[in-house]
Amino acid sequence: MRKVVLGLGVSLDNYIARKDGAVDWLSMDWDYDWTAFFAGVDVVLMGRKSWDVALGMSPKKKSKSNPYGGMETYVFSNTLKKSGVAGVEIVSGNLKEFIENLKAKDGKNIWLSGGGELAKSFLDADLVDEIYLGVTPILLGSGIPLFPELIREVPLRFVSCNICKHKKEDNAMLELVYEVKK
Repeated sequence: MRKVVLGLGVSLDNYIARKDGAVDWLSMDWDYDWTAFFAGVDVVLMGRKSWDVALGMSPKKKSKSNPYGGMETYVFSNTLKKSGVAGVEIVSGNLKEFIENLKAKDGKNIWLSGGGELAKSFLDADLVDEIYLGVTPILLGSGIPLFPELIREVPLRFVSCNICKHKKEDNAMLELVYEVKK
């Protein structure tokens, strides 16, 4: 069965974005093969605020095309009715039922890409199977936390840790992978 993988970049002090949602401190310039992660997923899930950020970062923003290419893309929102982008579906309603139906379909893993409130909802509902974090060497001091206060304890099992050197600077990022114990 498919897994839901929460995969995000995070600052060392546990923020996924600045207070205004900006992720300008994140970089893809790490000596790491990102294609392996992306080859293992064919669906991306995110909240409305993360969707707004993704559209703002996309070089295809003006053409109103999906910045996630050929991936099935679902945006969870109680306010949006339509995405305005072909291939991007807005989801509201029963989260658990939607995810159980999505996991039952054939396909690769499902990437939960953001944001913090959506990740909290997924973790509280026991819908995350794996957590994949790129811990970036920066302390933001404030921002949007990766895990806003959860309503339950979530036990994890360590899977792997890799050190990823920066291609241009003398620095490193940690790639941490945990399985959520069921």
